[in-house]
Amino acid sequence: MFLAFALCASLATAQVEVTFNVDMNAEGASADGIFVTGSWMAAAGLGGDWQEPGSNTDAQLTDDDGDGIFTLTVTMAAGDYFYKYSNGTGWPNAEAGGGGDNYQADLSGCDGQDNGYGGYNRTVTIPDQESYTLDLFSFNSCNITVDVKNLSTITDISIVPNPATEKATVLFTNLNNVDHNVVVTSLTGQVVDQFYSVNGNNLEINTSAYSAGMYFITFTNEKGEQGTEKLIVR
Repeated sequence: MFLAFALCASLATAQVEVTFNVDMNAEGASADGIFVTGSWMAAAGLGGDWQEPGSNTDAQLTDDDGDGIFTLTVTMAAGDYFYKYSNGTGWPNAEAGGGGDNYQADLSGCDGQDNGYGGYNRTVTIPDQESYTLDLFSFNSCNITVDVKNLSTITDISIVPNPATEKATVLFTNLNNVDHNVVVTSLTGQVVDQFYSVNGNNLEINTSAYSAGMYFITFTNEKGEQGTEKLIVR
């Protein structure tokens, strides 16, 4: 009986390694930092729930490899939670806000719940398992980011040359000649090129006017899937 009780107690308090992540390539990341808040914070040992973005640096996401995707890993109990990301400090910079907030979006299409203040909260169910990574959404959007190599409409992508100087050619297999919109952004999120209804198997980009540095080539298909590849210009 004692062993059974001990086993039940252990299962009830099992903790999950949870990774939050958000794609900031389309918006551009604030120099004040990227944060995540919500009803999960107490469960992760960060104090009370729904702390104002920026007030707790333990809820700050980081981008160690400079690819525009910010992450934070915490340990918490399985369960249902609300959350949202913030591009900078303070509630006006949190995504899917209402009223005069800086970022407003309708997240009802990706299980977002009305927060009662004219905005939305994201929702997640953390399963009872060793680790769990949340869906990678673009900030303030229902668009899910995946590696271009794993887009359901594109395979076998490559960029030649990379690094590039005068031009770069993006080569890929477009399985069903699906239209894709393509945006090229700088590290700061500035849009430097846009291409619409790309449905072939290659895309030539004139990089002669680009400043030297890293850029992100983001494909969006008709399903709303997004994927990003890095381009270096010298």
